[in-house]
Amino acid sequence: MRIPAVVVLVASCASPDAADREQRIVTSLADDNYLWALRDPALVERKLAKMQRGPYEWLRGTANLFWRDVMEPGAQRTASAFGDPASSRVLLVGDPHPENAGTFRAADGTMIVDWNDFDSTGYGPFTGDLRRLGAGLVIAAEDAALGGELVRRAATGYAMQIAAIASGQPTGPAIAGAHPLLDDELATAKTRGDRSYALDELAPATNGVRAVAFGDLEPVAADGVYEDRVTPVAPEVADWIDRAIAQWRLGTLDAAAAVVKLRARRVGSGVSSYAAYRFNVVLEGATPAVDDDLLIEIKETREGVIVRGLPRWSAAEWDSPAARAVATQRRLQARPDADPLLGHALVGGLSLKLRHREAYQRGLDRDDLTALATGSTADRARLGDLAEIYGEMLARAHGQARTEDGVLGATVIAPLLAGRDAAFVDDIVQLATQDAAQVIADHALMKDRELFPLIFPEVLP
Repeated sequence: MRIPAVVVLVASCASPDAADREQRIVTSLADDNYLWALRDPALVERKLAKMQRGPYEWLRGTANLFWRDVMEPGAQRTASAFGDPASSRVLLVGDPHPENAGTFRAADGTMIVDWNDFDSTGYGPFTGDLRRLGAGLVIAAEDAALGGELVRRAATGYAMQIAAIASGQPTGPAIAGAHPLLDDELATAKTRGDRSYALDELAPATNGVRAVAFGDLEPVAADGVYEDRVTPVAPEVADWIDRAIAQWRLGTLDAAAAVVKLRARRVGSGVSSYAAYRFNVVLEGATPAVDDDLLIEIKETREGVIVRGLPRWSAAEWDSPAARAVATQRRLQARPDADPLLGHALVGGLSLKLRHREAYQRGLDRDDLTALATGSTADRARLGDLAEIYGEMLARAHGQARTEDGVLGATVIAPLLAGRDAAFVDDIVQLATQDAAQVIADHALMKDRELFPLIFPEVLP
């Protein structure tokens, strides 16, 4: 990975006391993974190994550390000059890095691109979300100068979109025609979704009968990380799944699709949520034939970002983490019907989110961004256009969602930016670039360590 100019920033942003920074990292990772480490230490060890692969993977696994640094009193990261108490009541995506956006098929068949991970949602400062996006863009670009320009485009797009929403201009989701890369992703997602690609990969049909393809759908990586492993579920887990489906059915109009045919656990997705329970469930469609079977994912969902010693972000309006993730997804996405099958359940102490698992929902890939960054001048220009779309998407989410006080986010944010757009963009560029440098420094500090025994000595036998 080439990040030549960022190395200079790493030196300027790194803590003068590496031992203090290491302890801060260890404490944050312990807070974030403790219960999972007690339940499945081997899987948490693989999650940590996946995080150590590179700065971007480290970014994905350390949202808790990012927000601790941004929000904790006396934190070492500089606060944005654009904010007041009201700005900390905006509904946030929580972890809007570039791979946490993807394709959806809305109820009327329209294919759109929007944010797709709401595990860390809650109320907080809108600038933190934008900094998180900017840091991801800098690291994905692998070039500090280009990364800074991408943050500038994202912050500019954000400011323009907030102003448009505040003035009453109609806004909509990113759809076909917005960008060549997004067009390719939308076309691929529709083609694969229409032919039930994800369902046939998990449970191919032979002579009219489906069976789960257990095992590794992708080879295990050299670092021992499962990339895509499918395993059977124990009887008690099968009962959890069936109870979750029964609860979910109460909240969906698709009552016909509620008979469970097949169940499996799947490991390998994500970084932050790598150790979470994920179950794939094949449901009977309207007929006994395999052609209309439905694939649902059930995913364990925890509380949002937790920073010890700070007030909780999430208000008491949600009775479970999954209920929060589902409600905020509908509020933050441009279309509340982006996943018509979205729902939640609470079973055996597990808070579970249910969603359509078919390939209509396809995440964007950081490698595609890096390819544009290392390509031609035209490719780099297209990457700048994409960064601006990311900024617009984030502004649309913040601006159209209700704050903790029940008002539109744009009515809180727009007055803070009015007449100060240029200063706002400069502020975000500086802070996001510093945030990226800190992520890179943290990864360099921890990438060759045996993290599990360092973080969880009490869990070892």
